[in-house]
Amino acid sequence: MTSVRQWWRRAVAALKDRRSMLLARVRPRRVGAWHHRELEVAVIRATSHEDRWMDYRSAARVFAWARTSPSFLRSVMWVLARRARRTRCWVVALKTLMIAHGLSLRSGLAPPEARAGRVPFELADFQDRSSSSAKSVAFSAFVRAYFRFLNYRSHFSAQEDIDGDGADCSDYQTTRLDRIAKQQFLLELLLQIRPYGDGMEVPLVLEAMDCALIEIFQVYGEICTGIARFLVSGVPGPAKPRVGKAATAAGVKVLWRSAEQSAQLASYFELCRGLGVVNARKLPAAFVRVADEDVRHLERILMGDAQDDADDEAEGEGTASVDAKDAGSASTTTVVTMEWVAFDEEKSSGGAVNGTHSSPRVWTSGKAGT
Repeated sequence: MTSVRQWWRRAVAALKDRRSMLLARVRPRRVGAWHHRELEVAVIRATSHEDRWMDYRSAARVFAWARTSPSFLRSVMWVLARRARRTRCWVVALKTLMIAHGLSLRSGLAPPEARAGRVPFELADFQDRSSSSAKSVAFSAFVRAYFRFLNYRSHFSAQEDIDGDGADCSDYQTTRLDRIAKQQFLLELLLQIRPYGDGMEVPLVLEAMDCALIEIFQVYGEICTGIARFLVSGVPGPAKPRVGKAATAAGVKVLWRSAEQSAQLASYFELCRGLGVVNARKLPAAFVRVADEDVRHLERILMGDAQDDADDEAEGEGTASVDAKDAGSASTTTVVTMEWVAFDEEKSSGGAVNGTHSSPRVWTSGKAGT
């Protein structure tokens, strides 16, 4: 049952949204700013102060505007940034993050110039002032956790656009493992999007966790695929390359981190089921985590291959040293004069040279004499 205090807060919040939409319609256009009145009104409606639901019709309209052209995408991000900087309400801040998250997902397959790019606002120090002090701390922590994930995700995507896939690099395995490690850190940020206090089982928080759960499926799937490719194959090509010691150590570290995260995922999925997150219904009844014994077995295989490669390399270096020494000894049997080349077995007892040839001077890699 809605109390008088809650009713009063919702009435004040609705008046704030109406005032913001009115100002958006009458505000003059500023030179150099991406300002579109109807688009700003749609963003305000999609990020309203209503904490019981999200206006999906207005959100769909915002996404439709953003898909029209890169200029409208910049306009949407500009309005979201302005909205996020001015608010001290966790509802508006969380809805803004959810819209920005949706824009980044939709623009992921677009050309680089048509993508959302980095998050254009800062909510790392967000503090809610719209609810009681006890709930304000928990809701503020939830908003900050969502922002940390989205901010790192946008940075990771922008860095990948700059670096490319690195398929032609000589340190391909190291690059691949570095990408997996970054994805694992992104997964850790996703697992932090959870309630931080009692009384947070509200529809909007569950909607945000639903978005986070979808992202977890995607990121964890890419991590598993990357680890499998590292284990069964190397860089693309007809010959399988050797994995160096540094790549092997990094791979073992990634494996142990994945085993730890599988346990954390099982706990997070159980939490989502208990809260009633929609996508949690699609989860299997029991999530199978990676066993430590399996990781140890893979570690022994990888470290054994690395040791065999090191022994082969050392043996190859020793053989090369012996060959070089033999070649150096053989070169001393050749005597180079100013006019002739004579071999030891061709020398006569009287010092004359049998089988000489009237050829010009010859220089060899051995020690030259006169």
